[in-house]
Amino acid sequence: MISQNSAVSTAVTAVYTEQRIPRYRNNPLIAALPPALDDEALGEYLYALPSFEKEQRTWPPFERLHLVAELSSFMSPLQRHVVLGWALDTMLRQGYVGRTPRTAAHVQVFQKLYEAQQAGKAFSPVDDLKHVTSQNSSALIGVSGQGKTTTLRRLMRRYPQAIHHPDLDITQITYIHIETPADGASIKGLAHSILRKIDQLVPDGNYYQKYGKGTMSVETILNHVARVMHMHCVGLLIVDEVQNLRHGGKNMQKLMAVLVSASNELGVPILFVGTNRAIKVLGLDFSQGRRSVGSGFPEWGHLSASHDLKEPLEWEDFITTLWTFQWLKNPVELTQALADLLFYYSQGIIDIAIKLFACCQWQAIIDGSETITAQTFAFVWNRDFTRVQPMIDAYRSGDATLLDQYGDIAPVKFSNLLDGALNKFEGLRNQKASVRPGHQDFAPAIASALVSIGVDKDRALNIADAVEAQGKADTVLDGAKAAIELIKPHKSTRRAKAKTASSVAQELAPDDYRKAINDSIVKGNTIFENLLSMGAVCNLDSLLELE
Repeated sequence: MISQNSAVSTAVTAVYTEQRIPRYRNNPLIAALPPALDDEALGEYLYALPSFEKEQRTWPPFERLHLVAELSSFMSPLQRHVVLGWALDTMLRQGYVGRTPRTAAHVQVFQKLYEAQQAGKAFSPVDDLKHVTSQNSSALIGVSGQGKTTTLRRLMRRYPQAIHHPDLDITQITYIHIETPADGASIKGLAHSILRKIDQLVPDGNYYQKYGKGTMSVETILNHVARVMHMHCVGLLIVDEVQNLRHGGKNMQKLMAVLVSASNELGVPILFVGTNRAIKVLGLDFSQGRRSVGSGFPEWGHLSASHDLKEPLEWEDFITTLWTFQWLKNPVELTQALADLLFYYSQGIIDIAIKLFACCQWQAIIDGSETITAQTFAFVWNRDFTRVQPMIDAYRSGDATLLDQYGDIAPVKFSNLLDGALNKFEGLRNQKASVRPGHQDFAPAIASALVSIGVDKDRALNIADAVEAQGKADTVLDGAKAAIELIKPHKSTRRAKAKTASSVAQELAPDDYRKAINDSIVKGNTIFENLLSMGAVCNLDSLLELE
């Protein structure tokens, strides 16, 4: 009877497909992989769009706040995503060439590891670890927030991570994805991470318990890790956040040498993933950054922009798709000006663009404006994205020194932004439900709502006082809506010329200086008296202390 924790219960059973490419034939490790996809099928696989219907724009605010949060998983595949998919698939299959289980070459690796263990070494000795290189390793380098890790995880989910081959009595592990901790990593820590990952896929192995604990030397642990990886035919090792290795001090060079030595010894390809700071860790010149360590992995920079929606590049393709997902009652069409504005704030960084777009929708829902404007972008950017502004400023400047200083600042988390929006909504809703006209907090509550959408504080207080004086608002919610209506610009018509001074005055905001002119016509008093009553000027007698 198979236990619940057995390898068979957690791995799929191998199903083999005939391989057309000669190099891939007669290799069960390759035959068990899913067929390669063409560009169209790969793009379809990567698509991750929110479930959206126009009717949802009429739903209650609280529900729409949650709908907007679905943008956190948004992905509209670009050419770079498809190219990465091809490169990963090729890297995985090529890495399995010559590694067919139960062959003389496969057994020879075990023999070499045994001999190294007998000599007290992790791997076969090499002349100079400083110059160890591997033709099997590649690097994916790019700016923070471009979705490197997210795309990698989605692409690799297409491959069963553990495949059981009954006839061979082995469990193949197609890939292992580990992340370097923020404070760097020790060689032993790296070994432990790999053992834990394998234990998750092959629970009956219990490898960490066997080899990860105790007082074994680093060389002995690494030798065991290499043997376990070879036994389970690991196809690809992904080392993410590799720029963190720069915090490892003297261990950095040794750890990199260990990784590349393991790749050489086992024939396991390694993909290093990181930001631009990883270029120094990997020993690359900046001029080599675009070529990477291997082939097929160009640098992931900012989305390229043509600044012309009719002649789109990456940015225009991306924003055109993203922009359709508006859960606002008054959605706005994408214009060139808005596309350029969002690019200005995000600098073509996908993560920031999506989060800023989502935050603007949350703001529009909360303040009741139900639409996105340039002012919305500016207000939300200055309120919620202060943490990433130095990084964006560095990208705009193109200053290499600033880029090196701010290149790895992590953007704010989507969940934190959503929590902030929900808290603002709940606070405003509770405030609106409890405060009534005549209460000392009624006008300030309305003013607070106006300030939250970018209205100057003094102007907001004047408008709030005017709304309360009208006596038509029973709640803060009604008052906020009335106040927003007052500050909205009114559309002009041909009949506007025929309007009387009285009707024009009614359309002006309470703090609009033109109201003083119109009131002087209607009431017959002076403009100065009206400005004084509006609080727009001071009492000169009081100021000059005249009697």
